[in-house]
Amino acid sequence: MSGVQGQRESPRDKADLLAKIEASWTWLQRFVDETDASRLTESRDANGWSVKDHLIHLAAWERSNLYLLRGQPRHEGLGVDEHLYLHGGIDQINAAISEQTSDRSLDEALADLRGTHEQLLSQLDRLSNADLQQPCSHVLPDEPGSDSGEPILLQVAVGTYDHFEEHRPWMEALAAQGE
Repeated sequence: MSGVQGQRESPRDKADLLAKIEASWTWLQRFVDETDASRLTESRDANGWSVKDHLIHLAAWERSNLYLLRGQPRHEGLGVDEHLYLHGGIDQINAAISEQTSDRSLDEALADLRGTHEQLLSQLDRLSNADLQQPCSHVLPDEPGSDSGEPILLQVAVGTYDHFEEHRPWMEALAAQGE
């Protein structure tokens, strides 16, 4: 996950952001509900990740956006050391998240993802469109990279629906293994 938007269309405003988040979230919840638990936990990709691991990863990065919206350091939302966040690469950060959460059950992973998502939506509800157009440095002035001018709106898009869609083909492929 990076600060750069993937190939999907950027949100125009808060209403568009929320609509895109809802559409992607609906797909994700349907996918989880309709997929046998064993397919969510047992099938592994070349990196050793299961669908459950992808869900934990998505929750961590969504939580980092929740922390951004609250003006709290994003590394705390990710559950990684500040030094790693500031000086490590994205792969190192993701590996640290994976290592720290590898023993979580599917139920714990889903509860965390759903709870984090609800908190993020609640926090977004408190913000105006104008708030979301501010640069990330508006809420985290000391956060490295937050002075890029990227609006909060775009960062939230990257950490929610864009990220869900990025992981979608990997999760679908894992769930289809053994069919």
